[in-house]
Amino acid sequence: MQIPWRAAPRAALSSPLTLLVSLVTALLSSFVVAAAVLHSAASGSAAVDYQQNRLCTESLHPSLEASPTADGVTPFLDAVRATVGDQPVLPAAYTKEARTDFGGEQTYARFGFRPGATDHLTVLEGGSKDGLWVPKRIADTTDLQLGKRGMGGRLPPVTAVYEDLRDPLDPWWCSERQFVIPNILSRDDLATSVVWLPSAESFAALPPELTRTVNVTVRFPSPVPRTVDEAEELHAAGTARLEPLDQPGVRVVSPLVLPVENAHQTAANVRSAILPLTLISLLIGLAGVATVTVQWAQRRHTELRLLWVRGSGPAALGGRALLELGLPLVVGGLLGLGAARLLLPVYAPSPALPGGTLPDAVLAVLVVIALGLVVTWATAAVRAHRAFQAAGTGTRLRRVLTAVPWELITAGLAVWAWHRVQHSGLSTPLKIGGLPRIDAAALAFPLLVVLTAALLVARLAKWALKASHRASIWSKPAAQLAIRRLAAAAGPVTGVLLVGVLAIGTIAVGSSVAGSQKTALEVKSGMYTGAESVAQVPEDVVLPDVLRGNSTIVGLSERNDRVALVVDPATFNDGAFTVERIDPALLSRPLRVGDAPRGGITLPGLPPVDPEAHLPSFPKLGTAGWVVPRDLVESVDDVGSWYVWSAKPLRELTKALSDGGIPYRNVVEKSKTVSGLPFLTIQWTFAFVAAIGAVLAVVAAIALLLAIEVRRRQNAVSGAFSTRMGLRPSALLSSHLLELGALAVVAVVIGSAASAVSSGFAVPRLDPAPRLTPTPELPNVVPLLVTTVGGSALVVLVAAWIAVRAVRSARVGELIRG
Repeated sequence: MQIPWRAAPRAALSSPLTLLVSLVTALLSSFVVAAAVLHSAASGSAAVDYQQNRLCTESLHPSLEASPTADGVTPFLDAVRATVGDQPVLPAAYTKEARTDFGGEQTYARFGFRPGATDHLTVLEGGSKDGLWVPKRIADTTDLQLGKRGMGGRLPPVTAVYEDLRDPLDPWWCSERQFVIPNILSRDDLATSVVWLPSAESFAALPPELTRTVNVTVRFPSPVPRTVDEAEELHAAGTARLEPLDQPGVRVVSPLVLPVENAHQTAANVRSAILPLTLISLLIGLAGVATVTVQWAQRRHTELRLLWVRGSGPAALGGRALLELGLPLVVGGLLGLGAARLLLPVYAPSPALPGGTLPDAVLAVLVVIALGLVVTWATAAVRAHRAFQAAGTGTRLRRVLTAVPWELITAGLAVWAWHRVQHSGLSTPLKIGGLPRIDAAALAFPLLVVLTAALLVARLAKWALKASHRASIWSKPAAQLAIRRLAAAAGPVTGVLLVGVLAIGTIAVGSSVAGSQKTALEVKSGMYTGAESVAQVPEDVVLPDVLRGNSTIVGLSERNDRVALVVDPATFNDGAFTVERIDPALLSRPLRVGDAPRGGITLPGLPPVDPEAHLPSFPKLGTAGWVVPRDLVESVDDVGSWYVWSAKPLRELTKALSDGGIPYRNVVEKSKTVSGLPFLTIQWTFAFVAAIGAVLAVVAAIALLLAIEVRRRQNAVSGAFSTRMGLRPSALLSSHLLELGALAVVAVVIGSAASAVSSGFAVPRLDPAPRLTPTPELPNVVPLLVTTVGGSALVVLVAAWIAVRAVRSARVGELIRG
């Protein structure tokens, strides 16, 4: 058997378009597979980042909290330092509130020491760091004077007055919130801020009556983990480091336990959800490789027959295909891997990858390259076998595969997936803080609908093209020629149509579901919180000028499970989070919200009301409660609590309240009230689905252009003769636009319709927080539809231009002789 090695490279260069298409096909296939590996791993990193942003940076490393005696603080901290070695330590010690004085009248105060504390405080008076730093709250209630020593001279001198710490805290103070922010709702807390001492020695020297109870915290500042592996390693190393100190009376706080578990679960959920579509995309890519090989065999038919006559068998001829097309496949695969890595910040939720992810992606790409090489060799070998050894062999298998009703199979899978959506798409977690179990089959429902539609359209198109010879509309020659060309290339046409419908439907499904989850998280958080930011204030507060027009005051009255809001109709829409603006005239009378029972109701501080007006939902109340206008309330003092609801960010709201001298507490921020990780998991999954759809769209465009290029000679001959027979150039262009435009229109219409129907059914069911209102809704699809139509039109114009250019530049005599 003769293997033709030497002629292969030179022959490959004679068909640069084939090499280019082979390279691009391998690039796209490898990109999809590598991106799937990287995206699922990056989802875990994004989950870690999202959750640690809701935690305190200084306490990500496991930390210690204890309550030793006053004389046991120093030995305890010495033991900690001796145990942890080189690990940085940030200790803090706090006394309980006690009656004391600072050289004048007595007051209640608590004392504390934390290295570097004075560097993170705002000085109002004084500033020397060798004495006591007293909060303004205490300074305003006593005749405090700088330089005086309290407790009969047993305290260090007062050297500074600082501004009280308030929510939201600087990250450096975040882990100490329970100690540095007075809990004015606790009966055991006397609502006093901390008086800071200059050193650990001065804290140890405090009078005994001030140190009967001491709370100690030890934090371990560490680099913030960016990936699941780093977070897991930080937690494991910290736990092992502190294990000798885990004794009675000492509490080890490990906030990363649940975030690490949730991050692993997120990565697994995303990986299982995107795997089916990734495999489908890989199969399409391999089919593209086989198509390129078939076209290569058609171009090389004469040469392959000559080699066959000289003794080369099917295996050797398959090797010849590898020699010509193998290098582009390898290069394309490596370029696909590089593109997936470089574009990671574009398609993935995080650019941080756990260790070992890139080698996994490399291995996956090597598998794709190997499969591409095998498909190339096998396709060429089978083609040669059928052409030169056993013509007609394989026709029966091809007919069987064609006759199999694949669309019925995928439709059955879609029905099964819909059943999963209805019953177990998102299972509620059994433990607090856990993620709902996301059923990959449920998430596949809209994609299976799109795939079914694509297969059905491809089959109908094939039947229509087979019967198109009966059409005779020569009165419109442009349309007649378009139909003839479509029928002459029924196989490539149905393939392009299949991939086109799948691409457009996949993009639409991915964008719709991802957009619905993003919007649902935003709206549910706002409806649950009531506003962008919320702070509890005294009942008789008057809003500062800076908050007018963007904030409102709301009262809350509760009894058991009955809740009512007291609102100001004139300003409610200024500060409240509402899906749609609520008519102030409607708010000027009592309202019954959602499922609240009909009839009269009386709640603390409110007059008896029997609302006739009804709203299905309302901010903060959800779907059950009552709304009462403020002018019906006789005494605001009797209403349970009052809040400022603001459209401003929390930090701006609290600054405005502080500048206005308005005390506040119990602050709430919309972005941190609802756990968004379940929403983000689905969003990240379908964002990748949309990315794969974009890749499939590129595949469809390349397949269309390749089909035009392969038929260049036939199109040139028929077009040239048609123009010689009187067909106008404009009619020739119209003919090609009709031919290609018909494919684009069918792909856009069917793909968009299938995605709209499937997403319309699936989106309301894919609700990670069904207890919160409202349910997810489809986003506005008009921008996506406009973009899709524009992109499709551009591809059609380019393909038609290529086809017409081939006709105009053709030399009929040479084509006939060829």
